[in-house]
Amino acid sequence: MKTILHLIDTTGPGGAETVFISLLNELEVTEFRNVVVLRGEGWVADQVRGAGIEPHFVDSKGSFNLSYIRALRRLLIEQDVDLIHAHLLGSNVYGALLALISRKPMIATFHGAVDVASKERFLRAKFSIIGWGASAIVCVSKGLQEQLSQRSPLPSGKLSLIYNGVDPERFCEAPATGLRKELGLPPEATLVVSIGNIRPAKGYEYLVDAAVEMAALDPQKHFVVVGHQRASLFNELNERISRASKTPNIHWLGFRQDVESILRQADVFLLPSVSEGFSISTVEAMMCEVPIVATRSGGPEEILLDGETGLLVPIREPKAIVKAIERLEDPHFRAGLTRNARKDALERFSLESMLSAYRALYQRFMKR
Repeated sequence: MKTILHLIDTTGPGGAETVFISLLNELEVTEFRNVVVLRGEGWVADQVRGAGIEPHFVDSKGSFNLSYIRALRRLLIEQDVDLIHAHLLGSNVYGALLALISRKPMIATFHGAVDVASKERFLRAKFSIIGWGASAIVCVSKGLQEQLSQRSPLPSGKLSLIYNGVDPERFCEAPATGLRKELGLPPEATLVVSIGNIRPAKGYEYLVDAAVEMAALDPQKHFVVVGHQRASLFNELNERISRASKTPNIHWLGFRQDVESILRQADVFLLPSVSEGFSISTVEAMMCEVPIVATRSGGPEEILLDGETGLLVPIREPKAIVKAIERLEDPHFRAGLTRNARKDALERFSLESMLSAYRALYQRFMKR
């Protein structure tokens, strides 16, 4: 049995972390043995245990933490690891260093623009290390692949595309009731749901502005935001709301474990991002047959066909968001969008497709 060492340097929930866990769950019933290294306890650790794997904890703080590399090398030898698979910039750097030291094959996965932020310290050096050490560099969208090819020293020949996958069965079993009652809303209230941690790239200030405008047009439309609330940004959003001419209908739910259930109760899914690599929540909405309004922020243009599987609007334009939501009031148009979107998602973004692509990479490099 071949052993894969999996690395990710975040502990809380998010899109990349969800994909990381989904991949582990699928790999546990294949021919591979999986060893997971995390930097600490948290949501990711809980989910890893849920997959039947006890994670190893090694703190990876710092740009180039030599003690972390030494600990990883010891573990790699103890566990007789055949291949390393890392996710996100920090873990990709350490995974590549480990691969160079140990002469093991290594796969680096980049999940979005945050991985290639120009403000990142020593970015060019980090890219160079990944380029030397990685056997393959996976991008989760064509846009990200093009960005890395044009703006980084990563070798284009090593770059490949594997879309993130979603399990459609998750959205058939989740309950589809209770949210309106929880929020104290009548049955006829329209729920516009957004899912994603509150951080700058998610563009929630434009959701607030759209909700302010919508409150004057249709008080039955309510915006529901699911995701961790970073204090400084969340306070800025609340200040923006307090200055509004009319109080918007926004419900901040924070992090939730019942995302599937919330999505199944949504009337519209809204992605207001200003920058997005690949939005796993958009694909989840497609699987749930929820009509989608998303900004042209990178990844959504690859996921959705405007007017066919969803509606695409410019970034930073709240009025465009409002108009798109109003357009979805046509039941025939909605039905066509959601039917096409689910069919497309099943064909292009299934968990099975993602697993098959990664397994092919694993087997290719392990044979070498």
